[in-house]
Amino acid sequence: MDQEIRGTVRICHFSDLHLALSKRIMPWQLASKRILGYANLRFNRGKTHQLEVFRALLAELVAERPDAVVVTGDVSNLSLGFEFAEVDRLFTEAGLEAANTMIVPGNHDRYTPGADAGRAFETGMAKWLLPQDKSYPRLLTVGPVALFGLDTAVWRNPFRAAGFISKTQIEQLQKLLQRPEVANRWPVIALHHPPFHLPAARLRDYRVGLDGVDHLIDALGDRPATLVHGHLHRLSRRRIQNLDIIGVPSASNNSGVAGTQLSFHCFTFKATGLNEAVAVCCWPGNRGKKMRFDRLPIPAEVRID
Repeated sequence: MDQEIRGTVRICHFSDLHLALSKRIMPWQLASKRILGYANLRFNRGKTHQLEVFRALLAELVAERPDAVVVTGDVSNLSLGFEFAEVDRLFTEAGLEAANTMIVPGNHDRYTPGADAGRAFETGMAKWLLPQDKSYPRLLTVGPVALFGLDTAVWRNPFRAAGFISKTQIEQLQKLLQRPEVANRWPVIALHHPPFHLPAARLRDYRVGLDGVDHLIDALGDRPATLVHGHLHRLSRRRIQNLDIIGVPSASNNSGVAGTQLSFHCFTFKATGLNEAVAVCCWPGNRGKKMRFDRLPIPAEVRID
């Protein structure tokens, strides 16, 4: 095993920005399900998903000097071009680097049939996609880690936010896992939707879960791997077979509630696997006080049942 693979790397993960719109949009831009998303942002998410706390979180993440950064989607609300441009600017100003950033789309990044078919996410975030990133899965090797990006985002009807992963994409993932440059590296697989069934109710699983998840889990077989995701806007962790699955809260949600308060995760990996998992949670101070960042080890299990 060469020196690069024997080393240790740090990877930071954040997700689900849902920032307020920076421009006024026209009525005709609210076609399809955008009217519902706009109403949710205006009367619900807009109250807690805040730009300034996200900036602070992003600055703290960059100060970690990670070897790689993973962003698991929903960088936009309505898949509008200016939203992607705004996020591009925020990432650039914060000091993120495209060469070591793995970004995958969320359901809000494919929010309408046009945004889905027209690949609005890939166009708007083109700077952050490596030149070879023409399709999914995406692969980035970072020291002892092989980092894979999956696409689970697809346009759905107005009352669904569920994802989908095709058998073709799963087969491509299996082929990538067999490549010589991957064989001795630890697999870290990034996707937006949670790669497990949501146990609370079958209806919730239908509305916000991941279609094709059983095929994905079966395809990964007995090979140990770490999977990271967003979408649920809360901290979670569970094991399925040899898979360690960790969900991160929204990166902008100033909810004031532990487990959903804006956070990013910081992981340390060796070729033998995950060595340390830390949640870095941002708590804005009152009356001009500085923001506080709590660093807490992520427990071996955090159920959301």
